[in-house]
Amino acid sequence: MTAVISIYFFIIIGFISKKLFVELNEKSFVIISVYFLQPFLTLWGLTLKPIDFNSFLAPIYYLGIIFISLVFTFLLSKTLPQKDRSIATITALIGNTGNLGIPLSLALWGSDGAFWATLLNLTNMFFIYIFGIFFYAGKFSKENAKKIFKIPIVYVGVIALIINYLKIDLSSISQMLQMGAYSSMTIQLIIFGIYTANIKIKKIPIKLSFIISFEKFILVPVIGYLFLQLFSIDNLMMKVILLEVSVPIAVNNVNLAALFDNQPEVVAWLIILSSLLFIPYFVIVF
Repeated sequence: MTAVISIYFFIIIGFISKKLFVELNEKSFVIISVYFLQPFLTLWGLTLKPIDFNSFLAPIYYLGIIFISLVFTFLLSKTLPQKDRSIATITALIGNTGNLGIPLSLALWGSDGAFWATLLNLTNMFFIYIFGIFFYAGKFSKENAKKIFKIPIVYVGVIALIINYLKIDLSSISQMLQMGAYSSMTIQLIIFGIYTANIKIKKIPIKLSFIISFEKFILVPVIGYLFLQLFSIDNLMMKVILLEVSVPIAVNNVNLAALFDNQPEVVAWLIILSSLLFIPYFVIVF
């Protein structure tokens, strides 16, 4: 519970800051985070422990859970009006693996947890920019898919894995990497709070809210647990994967919904709802 309180504390700071200082420009924070601090977090996180065969299996397990869940969320979406179907299909599958997943994994399981979470966050980024865009836009776009290659952490992640594989010693700059990583996690939480403060709710969609909550905190975690039981995997890896598929809905969802004019205000409400429901869920499950 202490881990959750510490994480949400910085989210609240971001929320209050935006409410008190309306002129606060979140875009500047995002630029600093994405282009300067997240590379530190990625390099630090992916060099915390030696990579092995399991390191390449973790993303496969994660995507396996997501794609199996996608079948069920797609079927559930058929019970909703046409305008809500894409949201019901994809939103619960795009979790906040970076802003919340990495800090929580670090707080709960130390550096090993942060390693797995960082690896899965990279995996989630590929899923967002390929499949997330497909469902929100209603079609596949090569131009949109190419956007992932403009994100620095993709390249830093590859470099980090190469450094790890070659066992290159980074001890001389380990403190600098850790400072950058911790700064990245803190500013990401503040950014999340700022985005939340910008959300304006016009009308609460009851049925869609129920379905998304069911998918996020019951369907996907249960599928994840049952799927992982089929394999003999590291216990810590399993815990991190189950956490990462359960974290609240990512802010990227509202960005994509706004980009393709797909009810961004509804998606914004679902982000708030999942962030609130995650607290009791986390206390009970983890």
